[in-house]
Amino acid sequence: MRDINLFTIRVFVMVYESLNSLSVANALNVAPSKISRCLGALRHALGDPLFIRRQYGFEPTPTADKLYPYFQQMLCLLGQINDSTNGTSTAPQRHYVIYAPPTLSCRLGTALKKSASEAGKELSLSVRPLSASGPEDLLQGRVDMMLSFKASEKERLDSRFIAAGELLYIVARDDHPIWQRPANNMLDAIINYPFLVTECPAFNDRIDPLELYALDQGRQLKLAGKAGVLSEVSDYLIDSDAITFIGARTAAEYLDHFPGVSIRQMSEPEFQLLHDRCPPPNYYLVARKEEGSVPPWLIEALCDFVHNSVTAPEDTHQTGASDTFPSYLHPSMAG
Repeated sequence: MRDINLFTIRVFVMVYESLNSLSVANALNVAPSKISRCLGALRHALGDPLFIRRQYGFEPTPTADKLYPYFQQMLCLLGQINDSTNGTSTAPQRHYVIYAPPTLSCRLGTALKKSASEAGKELSLSVRPLSASGPEDLLQGRVDMMLSFKASEKERLDSRFIAAGELLYIVARDDHPIWQRPANNMLDAIINYPFLVTECPAFNDRIDPLELYALDQGRQLKLAGKAGVLSEVSDYLIDSDAITFIGARTAAEYLDHFPGVSIRQMSEPEFQLLHDRCPPPNYYLVARKEEGSVPPWLIEALCDFVHNSVTAPEDTHQTGASDTFPSYLHPSMAG
């Protein structure tokens, strides 16, 4: 790590937050090649690619996710030292960590930061995958908030119900035979194909609603596998007959940008049929009960993001399939 300097750390933090190296070069008023050299030096020192180039921009690796809060805190502390040297005293910016399932992690950080900027707030955060250790990590202070499919039973944790899922999107490759089916008659055909479970811990980690539906029809659903992150979904579907379901609008919009993949919203009749014995997921925000551990405006912004992602707009109904997505409205925040 001896070749890693403060500028390289600043570059890493800015690239992680923007997922765009060109915008970082412009912000720092340096050539894009200098940003590439900094990232290259960091990759060499750590033995990890850190960022994977996708069609829509960069995607951080798990190592980058782990490094970001430490590097960001280093910059905050250095800023505090500089302020003290200049005769001012300011507290370091608080960094928040949020656990979220894959279907809600997409665009979450970007949406919250944009909302914070519009409200004149400073916000530093990282979004990490939801795991079974979430409640314990909350209690130990390793994470500040957790989006979950069930309320916590731990006494020191507070669970706030956000919404019940009202949307489901069918995802498969462009030329999949399933798209020849009528919108209101797809379920029975879907269970003829391998099914990729997009994991939602505490909801479908043991049995997915489609598995239960297939059993009710006297059929055995063939599982193609389980995806823990959205970036795995398109790679799996593009060269196979597998199909998957996505329950959040923002995640569906994200996947819709990948070439070779098509998405259709499940019709209301089939949505109800699928969840006849297995209700749609409930979404909760779980956090510590301590007063002031998370500012109210951030809690409201997070709840608004989830609600807008998993519920149908009040002026529309799931009367049929849709190949387009409503414009996502970024949450407005109070205070």
